Amino acid sequence: MALTVSVTYDDIFGFVEDYRTNLKNLTATVEVPSPVAVGDDVNLKVRVPIFEEEVAVYGRVMAPMGNRAGLQLESGDSGLARLDARYTMLGKLVESMLLSGRFKVVGTWAPGAAPAVAAGSAGAAGVAAPAAPGLVDPYTLGAAERSGDLNLERVTDLLMSLYRNRETGVIEFRTGTQRRLAYVKSGGIVQYISDPIVEQHCLGVLLARAGRVTPEQLEESLEKMNATGEKQGQVLVEMGVLTFPQLVMSLMTQVDIISRGVLAMTEGSWQFWSLPKLPSTVITPPMKTPAFFFAYFRKKISATPRAEIEAALLPHMDKYVVLDSGVKWEEMRLKRQEAGLIEILGAQSYRFREVFSVSNTGKGLTEQVLLTLLGLGLVDLVDHEDQAQVHNRWSAQLEKKVLYMRTQNPFEILETHWTSRSSHVEKSYQRMKAEYESFGRGANLPPEAEKLRAQILERIEEAYRSLKDTSTRQETRKKFFEPMQHEFSAELMFKQAEMLIVRELWSEALDNLERAIELKPREGKYRKFRDMAANRVGGGKF
Repeated sequence: MALTVSVTYDDIFGFVEDYRTNLKNLTATVEVPSPVAVGDDVNLKVRVPIFEEEVAVYGRVMAPMGNRAGLQLESGDSGLARLDARYTMLGKLVESMLLSGRFKVVGTWAPGAAPAVAAGSAGAAGVAAPAAPGLVDPYTLGAAERSGDLNLERVTDLLMSLYRNRETGVIEFRTGTQRRLAYVKSGGIVQYISDPIVEQHCLGVLLARAGRVTPEQLEESLEKMNATGEKQGQVLVEMGVLTFPQLVMSLMTQVDIISRGVLAMTEGSWQFWSLPKLPSTVITPPMKTPAFFFAYFRKKISATPRAEIEAALLPHMDKYVVLDSGVKWEEMRLKRQEAGLIEILGAQSYRFREVFSVSNTGKGLTEQVLLTLLGLGLVDLVDHEDQAQVHNRWSAQLEKKVLYMRTQNPFEILETHWTSRSSHVEKSYQRMKAEYESFGRGANLPPEAEKLRAQILERIEEAYRSLKDTSTRQETRKKFFEPMQHEFSAELMFKQAEMLIVRELWSEALDNLERAIELKPREGKYRKFRDMAANRVGGGKF
């Protein structure tokens, strides 16, 4: 269940600054009333001064920090669109006030608030600044191997392809004058370099916004960086502000935040260059690409209108769903219900429409998971079941049945109650025999599976021979059930028969009495009531 957090700004300037530096970039840092974990859903209830309304914004925890949490907000969220409209309105209002000449501007910029030209920006000739020391600029590598438009579908295909092939290299994302280099190792992004520098994506700024470093610590780290040439993360560890594991987690969060920003871009281009290995050591582990996209698309689909979801599902209903065998599902960071559904899909191939009847969760979540898997190319939709998978499933089912039968008594083998009479035994026998004679819907089974099926049919025949006649059935009962069990069950069925007689359900009462007599043939009262019930069933009067 999603955690609800209220965010109230003291004044409009606090909102404007937070929107400009955080919300606009799909990030937020909030206080949480209870501990949270990576991946938890959070509903923000945002109140902005002047605008007397509460705006709902949805996010996902990316960096738990005690009583605070760093969130990644959902791209395309209607609540964010409403906040953007208010931000724009306030900007126009302030601009109009200043241009009117009626207001005097006093004071100075707060430290760090003044607009600044980012270091490393392109020069007058438009030549891109070099990448950070130790990391390669792709323009020294020749022509790119792959390229495409910068949009959600093409970037998703690119990153999932790199993941599947466990590729290493560098991607350039370019939009307008902004250029981002993503360094990829073993199929996952490990680091970004931006040109010009995007201040709100710098590690120190992210940590400051999250409350992990103070302004003084941030300033000190910048001074040491300039003096030593070390990276900011390394400096913060040396200062004792961060532990090494905290630094790694912060860098992973930074990669995740920037990746979501890239997905939100709708214009521009990308290029990819392959490398045998990265030229320097990067401490950040490769981003778990399927997990990243699964969370991103699942949330996106959850906000999709019903009509669009149904239209997307309809063409696939009669196709069989086959999971991608090349995915390491343990890397997906799935929630319990999501993992349960993946396990169901992996155990057996179902038609798309059948998945909803076997799913371990509700229809809504099942739809979201299926559409997410389809969007990521993690499932194949085929007209026929994969025969190897079908044969393996049949063999596993038969092997399990043979194993169970080794410890079962004849009643259990025929799947009938141990107090059953001849008519019950016959019915169960015919059902079990038909089930395993037609096992696999009449298809040719592999030799090993056929051998198992023959063993099951043989055990069914043996059980039937020991139960089909009253005398042999009574002897079989004595082998597996104690005299006290016979007496208890017989008396229980007699009591049930008495209640059935009161309700004048004579046929059911007669059946119970016949079963009681078979357990205790010499009990006179059972026979007396049996004769009375038989008379009424035969049309006689009591």
